Amino acid sequence: MEAPNASSPVADRATVRAVLFDLDNTLLLEDESTERALRETCAAIAGRTGADARILVATAREAAEEFFSASSVFAYADAMGIWWGEALWGEFQGDAPGLHALRAFAPAFRHRVWSEALASAGIAGGDLVESASEGFRSARRRTQLVDPDAESVVRDLARDHRLALVTNGAPDIQREKLSHTELASLFEVTIVSAEIGVGKPDPGIFDAALAALGAAPTDAVMIGDSLARDVAGAHAAGIRAIWIDRGTRENEPAPPPVPDARVTALTAVRSALAALGPGAASRRGSRVSRPAAGRDGSPGRASRTGGRSAR
Repeated sequence: MEAPNASSPVADRATVRAVLFDLDNTLLLEDESTERALRETCAAIAGRTGADARILVATAREAAEEFFSASSVFAYADAMGIWWGEALWGEFQGDAPGLHALRAFAPAFRHRVWSEALASAGIAGGDLVESASEGFRSARRRTQLVDPDAESVVRDLARDHRLALVTNGAPDIQREKLSHTELASLFEVTIVSAEIGVGKPDPGIFDAALAALGAAPTDAVMIGDSLARDVAGAHAAGIRAIWIDRGTRENEPAPPPVPDARVTALTAVRSALAALGPGAASRRGSRVSRPAAGRDGSPGRASRTGGRSAR
């Protein structure tokens, strides 16, 4: 753990009473789950056709990123922190116009991605396209990797803090991910961007979490893996932020927001909170950068070569 940033702007003095957590690539390993499902799907195709699974994986990933970022639904998806990895399997249930548009977009998007992947291996699509599409959806639904320390760390902090989950994404997808874990019941409040129409880094989503908890910005700390969405967004809301550094440096904002503390493992969060001391981030203390296609402002990527990192 790095020492807290001594130069972080400090306003009113207060104790940390509320902790806000990001979900994807903070508590859940979204990128790794997506990559594992891609490899499983492409290995199955390779077993049937003799194609090179590595080529299939790389092409599917690249095609999904390219087609998604060029699509008519991208502006809404990006604002809500929805990425191509979810467009390959999610239902996008809900009445919001943006969710309705994603629901209509997804079938053709999946068909196009898997047609492109198969074509890269010299395979005529046909029934294999639908088989690949359904194969990935099934693989991804049964693959939800969780940071091995997530439950114990969150449960420990729940003993003496009020907890909120603040996540970008589609409500049904995020709640389905949580259903594979024991985490949901540990949070007093869960805020999902597409449920309220505001996504990180907009300070409005942080304000909504604080209002639901009845907490002030000076009482709270945000924990997340995205400098662009979690750290900059929290600072814009006057909340201090602990950055969990997962090792990616793709498409960082320039200049990057400066977190109040940096950790490389969830097990270091409690000591980082204690070391922060009292204080609050200034709303002028961080520049909020608009992220690109991925979960963390990187162009939608999986396995850190193009993934979602950080809702």
